[in-house]
Amino acid sequence: MQTNLEASRMIEFFKVLPNLFSGGVYLTDPKTGQILFSNDFFKNNLGCHKTNEECLESDLLLWVAEEDKSNFRDQILFPSKHFERDTVQGDYRFRMPNEILVRWFQFEKRKVNIPNMDSQLQIVFVRDVTNEKTNEINIVEQIQFFLGLFENASVGMALQDWEGGYFRTNPRFTEITGYSFQNLTDLNIKRIKGEPISEEEMEYFGFFKEGAEESRLTRKDGRRINVYRRISAFRNSQGKPDFYYVFLDDVTEKKQLESYQLHSQKMETIGSLATNIAHDLNNYLQPIHVFSQLGEEEINSGKFDQTKILEYLGKIRMGADNARSMIHRIIKYSKVKDEDSAAKIEISSVVESTIPLVNAGLPKNVEAQFDFHKSPLYTKLDAVRLSKILCELTSGGLLVWDDRKRGLVRVKTSPADEFKLLVSMEFTGLSLPSLSGLNTLDFVNFGDEEFQWTGMHLINRYVKNWGGEFYIEKPEPMTVLIHIFLPLEEGQVLIGAAKSNQENKPKDVWSVISDKEIWIVEDDEAASEAISFVLSQKQITPRVFRSASLALEELKIKIPDFILSDYRMREMNGLNLIRKIKKVNPNLSAVLYTGNMDGLDSEELDAEGILVRSKPISVDELYETILLSFGFL
Repeated sequence: MQTNLEASRMIEFFKVLPNLFSGGVYLTDPKTGQILFSNDFFKNNLGCHKTNEECLESDLLLWVAEEDKSNFRDQILFPSKHFERDTVQGDYRFRMPNEILVRWFQFEKRKVNIPNMDSQLQIVFVRDVTNEKTNEINIVEQIQFFLGLFENASVGMALQDWEGGYFRTNPRFTEITGYSFQNLTDLNIKRIKGEPISEEEMEYFGFFKEGAEESRLTRKDGRRINVYRRISAFRNSQGKPDFYYVFLDDVTEKKQLESYQLHSQKMETIGSLATNIAHDLNNYLQPIHVFSQLGEEEINSGKFDQTKILEYLGKIRMGADNARSMIHRIIKYSKVKDEDSAAKIEISSVVESTIPLVNAGLPKNVEAQFDFHKSPLYTKLDAVRLSKILCELTSGGLLVWDDRKRGLVRVKTSPADEFKLLVSMEFTGLSLPSLSGLNTLDFVNFGDEEFQWTGMHLINRYVKNWGGEFYIEKPEPMTVLIHIFLPLEEGQVLIGAAKSNQENKPKDVWSVISDKEIWIVEDDEAASEAISFVLSQKQITPRVFRSASLALEELKIKIPDFILSDYRMREMNGLNLIRKIKKVNPNLSAVLYTGNMDGLDSEELDAEGILVRSKPISVDELYETILLSFGFL
């Protein structure tokens, strides 16, 4: 009878047991807690090596980790309260003897019906799930670590879905933008419903361009901030983005600091430039001061030599012309727009007028020397562009100076042959790494397509547009020679010098103009007196106004035929004044003159019948402008 009972138990046991099971299996009697049967895996990993009659299921509690003992006791050893179900399952930690690491085992207990027995037996499947649990714990720890980094990051972080909605933001993101997660959710709902939201609010739902950029955002309080933004996409197996990861950092303070540093550098450069300009202006003013004093003494003596007086006046005129030319070049150089207007110029005078700009841009350890050809060398090019090229080549942006050595640049003008002139520049004291592109070349023609230095290539293009050639030579390891060959033109009067057309005009032109109502509006007393004196030489007596408001007050009584107005004045600028007067007199002849033409479109103003001229205006240019405005030219 006993044998039949054991046989029936075993048969039922092996019916329940899977055919292939790599884990442990044991059969237990819930009444006695005795382990009736166990396989080798269970015995080798968890079970006792006693005879089956002596092994109890409660012996397992010895190896269960302290934190899991209670659950193991309630769910596995005494599962009566859980056993309204057919199966009880749980994962438990075990600390085995002679093993340092914790091992995880999964227990699955099932009821077993044995024929001809009043009580039910229980079969338990045991699986070693240490690797799975370790991976799971690692993932949980990584998620917790990530969430910790996310929540406590010093930069703003947010997760966006592929439609633009936010499903998580960190505190720093809210601090930077002023928008909480709920605020962004509410905005997104409004956006999806088609309700109106502002362009500034829409900026927060367009972060779908992967990569990094600096841009501007509007905070919830309306303040504009500079931000650094990086966006990465998390893609699915099809390569489509599931969501976007947004990094946001407020760089407003950094930008302000950079702006301050840049402003400081600009002010330092301006200071250096002003020093050099003052030096050159003093050189130009010296002959004016000396020869005007000599002329005055000659006249006061009562016996003066007319030839000497004319010579003195010529020297004064030359100094004034040089100062005027330099000021015009500086003003034109400072313009934002690049106007490539080639004109006939004398090359040495252009290079000479660039000296203050070159000296201002040179590092303190670099000296510049200039050598000009004695005779005039005329060519046709954009003088301002050439000045900029000379400054770019010498400032260290293209050819980097070595700040540990004394540097020297020699600039020379000379005739190359009967058809070309040469502007040569010799550099010594350059940084060796900046010359690495020339180490394998003895002589480089920058017309070659293989030349890759963008700045030099651009200079070469300008020189070619002027009909010239641009070369660089490296005669010694630390010396560079730059040659700019330009076509030589026949020496005539420089561009800008006014040509007298009086002899071609009727003799009564100025008498006709003198009968007109002529207005001068200039807030500088010395300038208005000088212009009035020049016009008086043509028997013209202008009305002079020191402000636009005074001129408008006079407009109620008289209407001018011609007006010459300064542009920058305190109450109202000259352009607005001229336009107001033109409403009263559409045929008004008008000239606007200024020391800085930024913001003025001369072509547009010309279409309005307003001529634009630069300060200081020469006598010949003033006469020519008046004749032109009245249609006599």
